[in-house]
Amino acid sequence: MLTQLVRYGRMLDVELVSAKCKVRAHWTSEGSVFAGTIGSTCHSIEIETEIESPNDPALVAALIHNAEGGCYARSVVQNPTPVHATVRLNGEPLEYEEYPAKPERRR
Repeated sequence: MLTQLVRYGRMLDVELVSAKCKVRAHWTSEGSVFAGTIGSTCHSIEIETEIESPNDPALVAALIHNAEGGCYARSVVQNPTPVHATVRLNGEPLEYEEYPAKPERRR
């Protein structure tokens, strides 16, 4: 968000004296690593933004709208996004999906 505020602030000629952002994510994890059933869920994200600017509030509001619309992190959280993963083990491809999620018990 801060990156986009600065980027679009330059485009819209908004003077930013300071900009701060606090982000809080609310998560839960359920299941078991040993059973191979671990999973996590993000329930919500809170974003608090503080801006100091001598510009008109309407112009700053337009900047915020654009910064939110152009924020890559916000987009990936708000919209369903496919994830494609590859893994290499010791330099060789590992088709980990072919293996069970439950690890073998150590003896």
